Amino acid sequence: MNARYLEKFLFWLSPLAQKPPTLLTAVNEAKRTWKQALTDFNHITDRDLVDFAIHNIKASERRYMALIRKAKEEGVAAWPEDICTTGPSEEAEAGNPKALAG
Repeated sequence: MNARYLEKFLFWLSPLAQKPPTLLTAVNEAKRTWKQALTDFNHITDRDLVDFAIHNIKASERRYMALIRKAKEEGVAAWPEDICTTGPSEEAEAGNPKALAG
């Protein structure tokens, strides 16, 4: 009986018990990291850190863009496809007078 509880406890502590982040989560985290790198660069007071900040911006931007590219290839979207099915231009082409009025 104690072995069973110990096994459950060790499984709970195991890093394998955690789910890997989804691609959408990785994209959002990369975007946050990129914005933070830009903010850090704008607040640098030590000239010796400028090169480091530029490197961080470039690296985080490349990671963000690579993840966006991968998400596009896999068809991952940040919102459901049916959230915006038609835009004003499509409604105008369909002959909707309200779309033309603005």
